[in-house]
Amino acid sequence: MMHEDVVVIIPARIGSTRLPNKPLELIGDKTMIEHIATRVKDLGLQVYVATDSAKIATLLTKHNLDVVMTDESCPSGTDRVHQALQKLPQLEQINYVINVQGDMPFVDTTAILQVIELLKNSDFEITTPVAKVNESIAKEHSNVKVIIDNNNKALYFSRNLIPYGAKEFLYHIGIYGFRKNTLNKFVALPQTNYEKNENLEQLRALENGMKIGVCHCSEIPISVDTITDLEKAQNQWQTTGQFKSHNQRLQITLE
Repeated sequence: MMHEDVVVIIPARIGSTRLPNKPLELIGDKTMIEHIATRVKDLGLQVYVATDSAKIATLLTKHNLDVVMTDESCPSGTDRVHQALQKLPQLEQINYVINVQGDMPFVDTTAILQVIELLKNSDFEITTPVAKVNESIAKEHSNVKVIIDNNNKALYFSRNLIPYGAKEFLYHIGIYGFRKNTLNKFVALPQTNYEKNENLEQLRALENGMKIGVCHCSEIPISVDTITDLEKAQNQWQTTGQFKSHNQRLQITLE
C-alpha cells in the first residue's frame, strides 16, 4: 500500500444548516459521501469516514467503505477527525493524518497526494492546497481566501477578499495534512477569536503559532454547500458522467 504511514479521514456531519442530510444526497447513482470516499480509496490509501449518522454508517458499510462513529457535538471537522483516530487503535503507528472535507465529491485526488508530499518533505506542521482564482470567484463569501509569504507559509485565511486591491487571489481547498502530534496539539486548544469570527478552524492553528504550508494546484473542486451547488453537480454528472472543477465550469484562466 502506498503511504502506509498515512490515513485519510473524511468528516461527514449529517446536520448541515444550509443543506440537511447533505452527505446522503444523490449525485447520479451514488450519494455524495460515496463519491468522495471511493475516489480517495482508489488512491490506495487507508480511508475512513467519521460520521455522527447511523444512516451514513449503514450505507457505507454496505458498500465496503470503513466508518467510525463520532459525537454529534464535535465543534469542527478536524475535531471529528481526531475523535475518529482515537477510536482506531490499529492506527497507532500512523504518522500523518489527512482531513478531506466531506462536501467535495469531485475532489482532485492529485491535491491529496501533493498535501502528503509537502507534509513529509518539509518542516510544516500542517499542509493544505490552494489555487489561483480571479475576483469573480474570490468574492463569494463561502470561498475561503489565503495570503502566504515567500516560502509558501500561510499568513491568514479569510472569507473576505484578501489581500486588498489584488486582481488575483489564492482560493483555499478543503484538505488538511497533519502530523499526528500536531493534530493532538490542535484539538487540545480552545477555539480562538479569529476562528469564531471567520468560522474557519485553521485560524486556531495560526493564532497558536503553528506553521501551515500551502501547495499550489490548478484545479478547484466545487464544494457542495447549498441546494444550488447540489443541483449543478447533479446536472453536470447527468450530462457528462463526470465532475468539473470551478475552472472548467466558469471558464477561469489560471496562470
